[in-house]
Amino acid sequence: MSDRWNNWSGSQQHDLARYESPTDEEQLRGILQTAQKNGQIVRTVGSGHSFVPFWTDDVIVSLDKMKGLIECDEASRRATFWAGTKLHEMGGVLWDHGLSLENMGDIDRQSIAGAISTGTHGTGATLSNIPSQLRALTLMKADGEIVTLSQQSDAELFRAAQVSMGALGIIIKATFELSPAYYLHEKNWSCSVEECEQQREALIRDNRHWEFFWDPARDVCAMKTLNITQESSARRINDMQEVGKSYLILPSDREHKFNETEFSVPAEFGWECFMAIRQLMQTKYPEVKWPLEYRTLAADDMLISSASGRDSVTISAHQGTKYPHEAFFLEVENIFRRYEGRPHWGKVHSYKKQDLKKVYPEFERFCQIRDQFDPEGRFLNPFLRGIFCDT
Repeated sequence: MSDRWNNWSGSQQHDLARYESPTDEEQLRGILQTAQKNGQIVRTVGSGHSFVPFWTDDVIVSLDKMKGLIECDEASRRATFWAGTKLHEMGGVLWDHGLSLENMGDIDRQSIAGAISTGTHGTGATLSNIPSQLRALTLMKADGEIVTLSQQSDAELFRAAQVSMGALGIIIKATFELSPAYYLHEKNWSCSVEECEQQREALIRDNRHWEFFWDPARDVCAMKTLNITQESSARRINDMQEVGKSYLILPSDREHKFNETEFSVPAEFGWECFMAIRQLMQTKYPEVKWPLEYRTLAADDMLISSASGRDSVTISAHQGTKYPHEAFFLEVENIFRRYEGRPHWGKVHSYKKQDLKKVYPEFERFCQIRDQFDPEGRFLNPFLRGIFCDT
């Protein structure tokens, strides 16, 4: 392992004092207890698909060797995985048991722990994020204690742990409630912004999944719907339509690297917010040719999930890694602030605790739980201290 670590886009780079890759719980416990004794910060890494500085120069822990299916109960449609398992590694395993995740994001390279910790989501007005599919979580605290949380036994603590940015402890196991395996029919087409606005309410209502990418170079919307089909084999219908297994058709390839900011806003503000960002790009940032992505997300009850307590629209702005993004993203963020925007935890934002308390009704309660789990702040680097601490 190199003495430098960087994320997928290259925007975050860190010197490594220690890089650890435990193979089991006992090795992980030893790493944490040594770090606690030495007063060191510990952060975990997955595939590096976050764009914010979650990492530390003290101790980095990779869960890549703690992966795979632990158990699967086909009757109850539940499965438990080691948290180092990548999302793309889950699909085929679950399919062999006749099961699938209810929904996925449009990237599947993340680890389970990373996807849970940041609230990774897909699209669909009746579908929530990946952590909403959890039924139990096992974490290891800074002193090596193992804690298992579930809806039944520790409802509030479980709701805190479902999305926590690794600030409570290191997630080592995750139990999901699953759907019967299903095929999806994908349709793609392009239309004007005006046509998109006219159709969007019907498209949201009539489709399991709907999203679009707005292309600033052509000022058109690349539309996509996905719906469950009774077909039982994959096939390509034409250049704009195909049928495939859910875990293969939901994610998309990302051939080019980029940086990204994303916020969720109340669903009723989604279109107005999108139009404001579109106007900003057309008038002040015409050189930005990367698209805006527009998705829907159902409300959930997690303490700091971006859709906590409200049906939401998520909007993402991108810029290629070869180009500066800071000024552009900050102005986009200022628009999101006008619409009660909540940042995606793994994507570029500048929100601090005082900002987050305004948009998350239960944010202070999450911070109290976080302090109970990790009173010494072993899992807090400077970036996370700005999010969870008053000073």
